[in-house]
Amino acid sequence: MQRRSALSTIVASIATTLQPGLVAAQSGSPVKIVVGFAPGGSVDALARQVAETLQAALGRPAIVENRTGAAGRLAIEQVKAASADGDTLLLVPHGPVTLFPHVFKSLRFDMEKDFVPVTRVATGDYALSIGPAVPAKDLPGFVSWVKTAGDKANYGSPGAGTLPHLLGVSVARAIGSPMTHVPYRGSAPAMTDLAGGVIAAVLSPVTEALPLHNAGKVRIIATAGSTKSPFLQGVPTLKESGIDIDVPLWFALYAPAATPPATLTRLRTAVQQSLSAPEATQKMKVLGLVPAPSQPQEQLALQRAETQMWAKVVKQSGFTPED
Repeated sequence: MQRRSALSTIVASIATTLQPGLVAAQSGSPVKIVVGFAPGGSVDALARQVAETLQAALGRPAIVENRTGAAGRLAIEQVKAASADGDTLLLVPHGPVTLFPHVFKSLRFDMEKDFVPVTRVATGDYALSIGPAVPAKDLPGFVSWVKTAGDKANYGSPGAGTLPHLLGVSVARAIGSPMTHVPYRGSAPAMTDLAGGVIAAVLSPVTEALPLHNAGKVRIIATAGSTKSPFLQGVPTLKESGIDIDVPLWFALYAPAATPPATLTRLRTAVQQSLSAPEATQKMKVLGLVPAPSQPQEQLALQRAETQMWAKVVKQSGFTPED
């Protein structure tokens, strides 16, 4: 509840800068940032922070449009079909970019051919959390328990085919013992069942597990990035614990592929300058994120590497792509 309240405060403060009076006072058509998730969540709040940045830097109104549906695919399709003039942008987490090509049979977009990176915006971490159903306090204890727990060794995720689902497949494979996947409709109900002892573990973004971890209701025993999370002192990464997995959480800003280079440079400069400000760091901290601007080629290389990685994971998991 504390995180949700803080998140609402951020969204409200950002929205204040986007009031009709201010928009009317500015010239030019608005820059639209499309997100595939509902208002009030972390992706929406991050998009509003980027909109605030662009509005101040470009002297033009900037708005966020929440185009929900089809696991975020509708938002991506909308931006693909938009004019390549820099007025319509996509803010998206890495799952739809790198995993969707392997879990859906017929995508109506190709992230590399139809889009160009403007900049990466922020990074975070995935957390492996355990609840009272697991008689272990750390990752080695959890690994030992999984190998003897049989059907009790399970984990929840926001749904079949999501990145946390396939990350769990990777963890089980690295441990050398199966874990049963329990799909939920979102991370919140999975975390509720974890705290209640209904399931053993959950893979989720750190920010979604942190409130229950701090309250002592669940325990985050590892994160999945290359370095320790700045929000979890003393919690090891999977890799430094002997499980060779490195899957960072990131969010990036994309434009339609034919957007002029000069327009992309102007947008990138505006966003990246704001990300270096202390205020941006503080706002993202509430979201469990860290500012992480990048150059287009750097972002494209990361996108390609992760896409190849998930191709192997999905194939090994036996997951059947959906329509």
